[in-house]
Amino acid sequence: MPNLKDTFYLILLSFFYTIDLYVSFVEILKKIPAFTVNLSFNLEPIYAIILAYVFNESKEVNASFYIRLFFYIMLSVVLQSIISLRKNKLFCNFALLL
Repeated sequence: MPNLKDTFYLILLSFFYTIDLYVSFVEILKKIPAFTVNLSFNLEPIYAIILAYVFNESKEVNASFYIRLFFYIMLSVVLQSIISLRKNKLFCNFALLL
């Protein structure tokens, strides 16, 4: 069981990592489009793979892995863009009907 000091630190950390970061996230969304923020979150595994390659931790994957990964990423970005454009166009067409 955590003692009083540990409980204090847990509450402090939970405050910082939940409330403060959520408020920061909302402030960022005011300046950056949600699509860009979502895309950057979805690319986090790619950043990890690049860092693993830089620090020579990617010994068990070969070139075909990186080629397939590149095509999957490009496909997801293109599909997300198409979906966003269609939703925006649908919204604009609906607004014109009103």
